[in-house]
Amino acid sequence: MDISQLQTFIRVSTYGSFTKAGEESFISGTAVMKQINRLESELNLKLFVRTATGTKLTPEGQKFLPYVQQILSLLDTAIDETRKVGLLGQNIITVGTSILHPADPFMEIWKKITAQMSDFQIRIVQLQEDLHSSNREYAMLGKQCDLIVGTFDNTTLKQSFRALPLGQYNFGIAVRSDNPLAKLSKITFKDLINQTLISVPLGISEKNDQLRKIIARDFPQINISETNGRYDMNTFNQAVEENIALITLTPWKRIHPNLVSIPLDTKVTVPYGILTTKFPGSNVERFLVEFSKIYKSLK
Repeated sequence: MDISQLQTFIRVSTYGSFTKAGEESFISGTAVMKQINRLESELNLKLFVRTATGTKLTPEGQKFLPYVQQILSLLDTAIDETRKVGLLGQNIITVGTSILHPADPFMEIWKKITAQMSDFQIRIVQLQEDLHSSNREYAMLGKQCDLIVGTFDNTTLKQSFRALPLGQYNFGIAVRSDNPLAKLSKITFKDLINQTLISVPLGISEKNDQLRKIIARDFPQINISETNGRYDMNTFNQAVEENIALITLTPWKRIHPNLVSIPLDTKVTVPYGILTTKFPGSNVERFLVEFSKIYKSLK
């Protein structure tokens, strides 16, 4: 028996599904099932009843659940308390940052309120992209960092994340500096007719999907070139090398020196904020509560 099995047990009991628990853990439903089977075998107990519509706890599983929650809570407390050793009583919150998920919006706010949150210290962590995960930096939450600044929608929050909203990012169109579109102060969909436009596939971002629906309905002459998943630096390099347009967002204006980002004439925006795991730990939870109260008072 190991910690990951117990964490998986909690997730399956919470979501009532191997598949949903797998999405939470960034692994397949089959891998979740194997973990539960192994746990049941080691305990010699039947913890779940499998049905066509999902799973539910057996009486043994219901009895086992609160003890597992206590064990994981105690472990979380132990980790939090151990991390405090040698830090002079400061509570360290690690903030992940990367080219695609810059921490700047959070840090601008933090500069204004740091004196009011003197119990906490911020540590910036440079994230390495996990190209094997469909969520890349999002997959680093709870592993390499406590929080990141990123976009979110219902698709994101249905997985394993919570969001504290900070604002809205605007869509833009990025093109090479010598592209005729680069001379425009604002780009409309009509300007993109007969152009090739790089976009993430449908189903990744609800807001991006809204743009795609407008294009499909009103501007079918725009040719869409879909990426394999979420953007990475290769996406921006492709736009430069092939001299084609790219759907972009506010924080990516200066991501590539050969690209110019022009605002897209659309009312569709993308919410962004502080993202954490759904169960970030007591220290991070307290930080978010205090941060939220002070941030609201600034508005």
